Amino acid sequence: MIALIGSGNVASWVAARLEKSREFPIGQVYSRNLAHARALADRVGAEAIDDLRKLDPACEIFLFALRDDAYPDVLKEVPFRMPIALHTAGSVSQQMFEHHADTYGVVYPLQTLSKTMDLSTVKVPLCVEGDHLGDSLGKVMRLVAELSDTHCEMSEKQRAVAHLAAVFACNFSNALCGIADELLQKEGFSLELLMPLMEQTLAKLKTMSPAEAQTGPAVRRDTVVMGQQMMALDDDRLRAIYTGISDYIMSKSDE
Repeated sequence: MIALIGSGNVASWVAARLEKSREFPIGQVYSRNLAHARALADRVGAEAIDDLRKLDPACEIFLFALRDDAYPDVLKEVPFRMPIALHTAGSVSQQMFEHHADTYGVVYPLQTLSKTMDLSTVKVPLCVEGDHLGDSLGKVMRLVAELSDTHCEMSEKQRAVAHLAAVFACNFSNALCGIADELLQKEGFSLELLMPLMEQTLAKLKTMSPAEAQTGPAVRRDTVVMGQQMMALDDDRLRAIYTGISDYIMSKSDE
């Protein structure tokens, strides 16, 4: 039985994947907000709690899906030493469990998740760190297999790099799409106009490297167009982003 500590996007994905699991049923869901815990617990037939002193020590795996800065305070409130503790963060050390669990590790979902998605079918690669799991490794890997069809084992340093890479590829690109949307809206259009372009951009990356797929005025060193586009930007922050990324593209083309 699993105790799920958290009720956000990642916890919701875990619950969706384990809803029908026989080996790893979810017995408890914890959240500081009892209504949030209950909303998720009711979906999987689990007990909702908002007090960590109510955690059931009979649970075999304690799976944490929290904000990175929440772990120190939450772990202080766990009233017993856990048999197996796992967290789902990209850049939090597994060593934080050292004084709180017999065996511990990381199961980091390398995916952007939202409660509004179809969480039962979304493809989620898992980054697994299990060098402190000992005899529990086999059980955790069976859990990993139920959560995802795709996983890779990596060190703490490799996981941190994967997280950093994901920030560039996902979080930053999403922010850039936000800029594009604002620019288009000023002219009466929406981001929908760029959807075929963005879909093709991702499709190209399945058959060629980013360097090979790069297009645009910067890689062509078209200073006339770049100058015109800089003049069209009325925000110093956007000019700095445009200049920084364009300079990077041009420097990579020199390599």
